Amino acid sequence: MPGDVALGAVLRDFRHTRKLTLAAVARRAGCGESQLSYVESGNRRLHHWLAEKLDIIYDTGGIITSLLAVGDDRPYAPSAQRVPDDSVLLVQVPGGGDQVPISRRELLGSLGIGIPTSPTLMRLEQFLGAVRPNRDTLGALAEALDHYQTAARVLPPSRLIDALTTQVAVLESLRRRAGSLLRTNYLALQARYAESLSWLSEEAGRAEEALFWTDRATQWAQSSGWTAMTAYMFVRRSMMAVSFAGDGHRAVDHALAAYEMPDVPRRIQGLAAKQMAFGYALSWEPDASARALDQAMTLLDESGEEGSELGQRSVVSEDLYVIFRTTCDIYLSRGEAAIGVLEPRLATLSSASARTATITRAKLVRAYANIGQPHEAARLARQAIDDSTTLQSLSARSELNRAVPVLRRWRKRAEIADVLQRLQGDAPTNA
Repeated sequence: MPGDVALGAVLRDFRHTRKLTLAAVARRAGCGESQLSYVESGNRRLHHWLAEKLDIIYDTGGIITSLLAVGDDRPYAPSAQRVPDDSVLLVQVPGGGDQVPISRRELLGSLGIGIPTSPTLMRLEQFLGAVRPNRDTLGALAEALDHYQTAARVLPPSRLIDALTTQVAVLESLRRRAGSLLRTNYLALQARYAESLSWLSEEAGRAEEALFWTDRATQWAQSSGWTAMTAYMFVRRSMMAVSFAGDGHRAVDHALAAYEMPDVPRRIQGLAAKQMAFGYALSWEPDASARALDQAMTLLDESGEEGSELGQRSVVSEDLYVIFRTTCDIYLSRGEAAIGVLEPRLATLSSASARTATITRAKLVRAYANIGQPHEAARLARQAIDDSTTLQSLSARSELNRAVPVLRRWRKRAEIADVLQRLQGDAPTNA
């Protein structure tokens, strides 16, 4: 029976990270080495019993088992403005035991505006009553978030959103019962989960959900006194202005709010300045973009550890700086320098994050179009379209859409006509 290639890649990453061989894992799991190899390659389905074994071997706290769920199979539509539906979420009680079904709508309502506890949420509270809101539980939930973020480099967001949402439900219950010394830590971890849900929802093309989780991250960060996260949520709003609308002016406004907040770590200021550079480039203000980008590079070079858990973490800093600068060049209709810098890095980026590599490949489409090489633009576009659909990446689709006005110069060429037809339905976000 066919398996799941994306989930297999996540399992392989978990094994490699722990420096374990197939033989060692198979021996501990009680399965054949070939079976495990087939599961990792996507040629065989991962059974529930093996997922539970792998969770124990890799110490992933139930993450692998949770990813076995069918998940959200709604079709990918980058421009969709969805209201969260009333589907049922299954919450796994920490430490094992029963899964508790709860209503998504009731949970989000409770998190957002404090709707009184419903019978299903009361049932969840009863099941979580035996779980102690101590540092060990907090550490396990923080480690689980790291595992989910690793999986997000390969898996489509819809495979992860429900699982992270149920973790937020657990955190909400534990935080209310935690002592005063730990309550702030639980709030901060809730903010981290909400931040991840914000960008996962954005990548899935769900604007309303992305804004909902951005607001929750802001709320919980402010309640915990976490200035860096509070400021970073304005950076996230700037990112969404670029992804959903290609609105450079609004991107600058949101980023400037983060940049000018008092007591903001230099790393967050640097990320805000980077977003300002993107916004100015989209608005065709090259001088302002260059100044903002120079300031971003200076701040990021000088930044310490504070705020290091926020923003892109799967790509090394040197490559990030290069991506920032070349992104501005591409938005300003330049291309040659960007191609020479970005294309040689695609292999490295792919090994670090398939998502980042896909977004970068989509940017290169416009770079090649900018310098009049439609054949190369079409070659990269076809791969980026396929990968952005598989990974559910609104960011990549937005970059592809930004290339459409330039690609139309060669719309009579067969390969370009094919690309434009495949992109039909996603209006260009920026000329």
